[in-house]
Amino acid sequence: MTDIVESPSVEQLKVSLRKLLGAMVDKGVGATVQGVQRLSDSLEDVARSGGPLTGAASGGVRAALAGRNPLWGAVKGAVANLSTGTKVLIVVAAVLGLLLGPVALVVTLVVLLVLAIVAAVRSAPTQP
Repeated sequence: MTDIVESPSVEQLKVSLRKLLGAMVDKGVGATVQGVQRLSDSLEDVARSGGPLTGAASGGVRAALAGRNPLWGAVKGAVANLSTGTKVLIVVAAVLGLLLGPVALVVTLVVLLVLAIVAAVRSAPTQP
């Protein structure tokens, strides 16, 4: 049994396994470093370009320091850091909501009226 453990092929296998383990560790560390670098780059981009979240945080802090409502300051800061296209989409959605809101209300009322009439007709006593 000791002959097998001390044979040159077992020693060569041990060396190969150590090299393989070292390569796997290097590869894992390299992948981790690359992932951390990508995360760091994206966080730097957010910090550099701002964005709605950064704008909301800074607007809320500025409003709180000035003694105003921090929630309103956060909303103003977030909207200020949105792109023009996004602002246009928000305005279009608000206008459509204001225009279509009454239509949806009228449709809902008509449906409720029809349901009330159907319920009244069904519950009326039948004549023999």
